[in-house]
Amino acid sequence: MTNKKIKGSELYLMKIGARTFKTSIAVFLSLLITITIGFEEGASLAGISVVASMQPSVKKSYNTLVDRLVANTLGGFVAVLMASAFGTSLVIISFATAILIALLHQMKLNNVIGLSTMTLIIIMLSTDGDILTNATVRVLATFIGVVVAFVINRFILPPNYEEKLFHLTNRVTDDLTRFTRVSLRKNVQYSLMRADLISIENSIMDMKKMLVLLQDTQWSRWFRRKDIPVTRLLVVYRQFIRTTESAYNLVKTLHHSENVYNHFPEELRVLLRERLETLMSAHEQIILKWNGRILPKEVNFIAYKADLRITFMQSFFNEASLESYLENDYGQSNTVIHLMSAVLIYEENLQHLNKLVSSFKINHKDNVSTVRSLH
Repeated sequence: MTNKKIKGSELYLMKIGARTFKTSIAVFLSLLITITIGFEEGASLAGISVVASMQPSVKKSYNTLVDRLVANTLGGFVAVLMASAFGTSLVIISFATAILIALLHQMKLNNVIGLSTMTLIIIMLSTDGDILTNATVRVLATFIGVVVAFVINRFILPPNYEEKLFHLTNRVTDDLTRFTRVSLRKNVQYSLMRADLISIENSIMDMKKMLVLLQDTQWSRWFRRKDIPVTRLLVVYRQFIRTTESAYNLVKTLHHSENVYNHFPEELRVLLRERLETLMSAHEQIILKWNGRILPKEVNFIAYKADLRITFMQSFFNEASLESYLENDYGQSNTVIHLMSAVLIYEENLQHLNKLVSSFKINHKDNVSTVRSLH
């Protein structure tokens, strides 16, 4: 019963989003703290600073923390200086805003201009009490909001981009192997495949973004998981992405070479299907190896049927040398070479990925993966 409740709560958090959940907690705490210590006037700024400071990774949260502390301090200083010297007329507030934006731009703090200018305007528009007290309360309130956002983002439901990247890689690989098989069997609709390829390309871009976020979460010795060799982990995932890209380029080449492929002799089509089935099976098994489902020394797909690889390459060269291809401005001959090249690049990336995964698993046996089972 307890496990069911835990799973249900996890599912609920997934539906509303961990970042949304953390933001709501951070807003509550920032408002509670500011009101409790008597900073009611700055409570709104504390809540706003939380929403503006919640970032997708710990590194970005830390950078935002530092930048906003500097920018808001500068905003409070400019507000006090301008109000004390020239008053708080609308013209002066506008001029002070322009000065602050120019200063932040020179300091390369463009990403935090919004909150700091908002702080300045609120300080200069406040009428209760002296300007210095108002500035101090409101700047400190923004500090509270930014710090609370950083602490919550770091310690409550920290994002597991490794797991997200792994499952996205697995899903994209499944899609690519499925598209490859239907292309080889000439069962694909041209227009639908084009849309699917665009979707796959977008997913690969998402994988690259997640890799950056994964790198950000491991940016400091103070934040990284001590049981995981971070640099090697990133190298493996970078190669996963390269291999996925090569598989995508292979499917795209098959798609664009449909007419030439359909005129291949049956023997060559069989060789191509068999070679790609071997490679795709290896790709799937390497993912299982990374997830701990297959032993590190398994997946020896290059040694397996090595003689067929020689036959495969020779058949492609013979096909590309046909006079019927060469008569057509070398276009069809080049298409045959491009197709073989895409297969070999995919194979090369798989080889390298297999070595990296095996080496990582053998040398880091005590590593506890943060990736849960495949669904």
